[in-house]
Amino acid sequence: MPGIWSAVGIVCLGVLGLVLYFGYFLKKLSTPTKGALIDARSRPNSALIVIDVQEDFTRNTGKQAFDPIVRDAALAAINLEIETARSLGTDVVFIKNVFRDWPVIVTMKLLAKGIGTPGRVGLRIDGVLDVGNAPIFEKSIGDTFSNPEFEAFLADRKIGRLRLVGLDACHCVQLTARGALSRGYQVEIAEPSVLTATPQKWPPLKQQLDAAGVAFA
Repeated sequence: MPGIWSAVGIVCLGVLGLVLYFGYFLKKLSTPTKGALIDARSRPNSALIVIDVQEDFTRNTGKQAFDPIVRDAALAAINLEIETARSLGTDVVFIKNVFRDWPVIVTMKLLAKGIGTPGRVGLRIDGVLDVGNAPIFEKSIGDTFSNPEFEAFLADRKIGRLRLVGLDACHCVQLTARGALSRGYQVEIAEPSVLTATPQKWPPLKQQLDAAGVAFA
């Protein structure tokens, strides 16, 4: 009997370890990063950041699918933002989300048909957007600042003001905004150009972001 209980204990500890491991990575997805403060005086330039507008998300037909009318209106608004930014000589940057941590990949495959996981055609930027020769940076969690190459690009281009568009407003957009604020960037969210699959969650989040210093247009 003692041997049996020892085996049961080992199994229970193993299951608990896996649960905690999964929980760690799921929390990592939804936590904004922190970084060194920028010198805003040396960053006079602006950039339009287009976040996660990928076909896996925009063309999803599952429970979290966007209303096609709302989606198409937002995509049109994003294209207008891109056109306007380029006409003003403002940098346009595209962000792609690809889940890289295996617990997240397993979760997405089990619960969401694998969207956002490596190797999928749907990881490409939605075809209606005018990507042109704009730089594309990859991330694997919500906050775009988790990719040091993105932050290095902003430093090289002397960018201190960010205008955010894309999706999901309640996840990667707001997390990127918080990551930018923590580093001293000026942040604006172009609200007609963002999408969320959980619109009921957006008003309180918007209030929080407004109180933290995010501007809305």
